[in-house]
Amino acid sequence: MVGFGIDFGTTNSVVAIFNNREVIPFVDKKQPHPSVIWYQGDSHPIVGREAKNRVRDFENIPGNKFIKSIKSQIHKEEEIDIFGRPKYTWQVASEIFRFLKEDAKRRYRNYPAIEEAVVTVPLYFNGRQRRAIRKAAEMAGIAVKTFIHEPFAAVVGYLLADQNQWDILKEKRENILVFDWGGGTLDITLVKLDSGCLYEVSTAGANGQSGDYFDEVLMSYVIDTFQKDKGISSKGFRVDPGIESLLLHDIEVAKIDLSQKSSTLIELPGFYIDNHNSYALSQNIERSQFESIIQTHINDAMRLVDKVLRDARLQTSQINQVLLIGGTSRIPLLINEMYKTFGVTKVIQIPNADTIIAEGAAIISYHNWQPYLVQSIGIQLADDSFYTVLDSGTILKPGATQKEVVLFCTDNREGEGRLIITEKLNSQEHKVKEIINVPISKVLQKIYSERVIANFTVDKDVILRISAKGSVKDKPIYTDIHDLCYGLRFA
Repeated sequence: MVGFGIDFGTTNSVVAIFNNREVIPFVDKKQPHPSVIWYQGDSHPIVGREAKNRVRDFENIPGNKFIKSIKSQIHKEEEIDIFGRPKYTWQVASEIFRFLKEDAKRRYRNYPAIEEAVVTVPLYFNGRQRRAIRKAAEMAGIAVKTFIHEPFAAVVGYLLADQNQWDILKEKRENILVFDWGGGTLDITLVKLDSGCLYEVSTAGANGQSGDYFDEVLMSYVIDTFQKDKGISSKGFRVDPGIESLLLHDIEVAKIDLSQKSSTLIELPGFYIDNHNSYALSQNIERSQFESIIQTHINDAMRLVDKVLRDARLQTSQINQVLLIGGTSRIPLLINEMYKTFGVTKVIQIPNADTIIAEGAAIISYHNWQPYLVQSIGIQLADDSFYTVLDSGTILKPGATQKEVVLFCTDNREGEGRLIITEKLNSQEHKVKEIINVPISKVLQKIYSERVIANFTVDKDVILRISAKGSVKDKPIYTDIHDLCYGLRFA
């Protein structure tokens, strides 16, 4: 028996397997697979590192189409034109899942093919986004066992890398800050580990100002410096798109180098041609120069850390561990800021940061751990009291999490019953999730003759589906709640 986990990422994607002895990530030369798809006319698309490496050579040549960061678009019910063949975003994303499945089968013949897996998603992904990812996986022949939030998978992957920690983990109570800064997004989550349960306490994040954005900023700096050094006017200055793609690739490599080195060299012959004069680009970039460019964004990230702690009403001294994952979290300037805030011993630079989420998902898949409801879901009654429908702690297993509720109407004169669905935040505070106006009979004279019958079901995409109807006027109304607050229970 084995468990598969898939981290379908904006920039990179990884599959990992757990066999109750060791966790093995399926990677390419110790690197995750880039989430890049290369279409060439009617031929089968190329996915992964080969596609990413060929962007620089073919992006601007007719008959080639490269798609990056499809995860950030997957929630859009839009079609992308692929040489006259429209494909929905989830259909394009399925190419990544298909590649992961075929690559694992080709490279790791000692292990079974991926037929099902736990798939990780960001905390802010709603039911529609989870549904689109499921469709993409299923189109590639992979059944999704369940969806688990990425920070939960990271915590499991880190804490359970040593299986001897399992008994200790069931008793632990810790506050863990997961700082996930990848190529596309920054996600900061304060996770509570409480006697075998993981759940979100507070979260914050930012889109756009991450690794890919830093590449663009550094490239602008390099081009500006080049113009000044060569005395080239910015008026009419234009770098050939193909050359710019080459430079962006080299910029990414330089950025990664600067996490290990104090300086790095970028060289690009024939970078710019003006009036038949050819100029080569040769620039040495100091780490201090790069840090001065991104200092403001590092400060912004640390302010988000402060916000997460304020929202949780915790001090830095109450945080037990800080897990740094994602490629951007390797930047020394950021690490030093984390040391200043939390102390050296609490900040964990995870060496397998690129694969830890998939590894945690594989462990979860092997043990068949399920998500559970953190906040109770119920109905606000006419006297403003809270009637619990699904209690906190309910395991959200598809097909098993369902309940029917029958309520009497106290006033049917308007021909409509208001069903107020609420989430219980604490003993005093409730949050309205949805209001359903249910058609009922208004001709009945006897009070309580009309009833409202409501059915609650949690589906395989962790969407709460509610249908409600009157017992006399039997016309159901349907609604979905896509943002249930759910955690992970080790059971």
